Amino acid sequence: LRCFGESRRGASGLEFYHPEYEFLDGAEAVALDDRLTPVYPATEGLTQQRIRALASQALTFLDRHPLTELLPDDLRRELDQVPLADALRYLHAPPRQADVARLMDGTHPYQQRLAFEELLAHHLSLLVLRQQTQAEGAPSLAPDPALHKQFLSQLPFQLTGAQQRVSREIAEDLVKPIPMLRLVQGDVGSGKTLVAALAALTAVASGYQAAIMAPTEILAEQHRNNFGGWLEPLGIELGWLTGRLTAARRREQLARLASGEARVVVGTHALFQEEVEFANLGLVIIDEQHRFG
Repeated sequence: LRCFGESRRGASGLEFYHPEYEFLDGAEAVALDDRLTPVYPATEGLTQQRIRALASQALTFLDRHPLTELLPDDLRRELDQVPLADALRYLHAPPRQADVARLMDGTHPYQQRLAFEELLAHHLSLLVLRQQTQAEGAPSLAPDPALHKQFLSQLPFQLTGAQQRVSREIAEDLVKPIPMLRLVQGDVGSGKTLVAALAALTAVASGYQAAIMAPTEILAEQHRNNFGGWLEPLGIELGWLTGRLTAARRREQLARLASGEARVVVGTHALFQEEVEFANLGLVIIDEQHRFG
């Protein structure tokens, strides 16, 4: 009986827990494989032996039907990347002299080849989506310098250099006739909400509405208080839409959105329900977008 697995010290000495094993017939010793044994991430009902058998079948199929190499040869050589088929063969059947430490760390050149292609495909697909989005066009949103100055004058503090820089970059995006796709990332208290308010002010100054969506009602209410304190003194009407509004209050808020009375609206996922209609929506700001899935 030949066993393979992790050994632990037990009550009666070394013990194997759920080892892989095979029965050996005959008196002669059976030679070990001339390659290392890959260990795959498995799940219930799918054993290592089954995955290895499938991988072996795939490699045999690969011998008869070569893969199409998507990376141009000159680019692949320039980036010092091995051919894709070589990487697949090596990783699913590593030679005995393979650098196991690098394989375990995920830093082996053959692993890096697969990671590179996956990341490249991901970035190219995002680029295609961005090009499709930009082809649709968008209204050009230009800031009102007087309104912008009035907004800043009521703040009890000066904008930081980073807040000014990010606000300027957003303004440069908004004035273009293509949709803006921008992620603003920063620590708690770094001023992301203030930057968002300046962007919303630009939309309002151009005659459009802005929507601010948060994942929870508590966070949405914090935004309503902040945006209300900044924008309402400037005569900008604020809307409020969450799933916990009464039917009457909800109808009132929906009417204000549809008529354009509410220039800026704050809410939860209730903002993108089917019955919600905007008069002239120009900017959508999503707080903690990853929490919306």
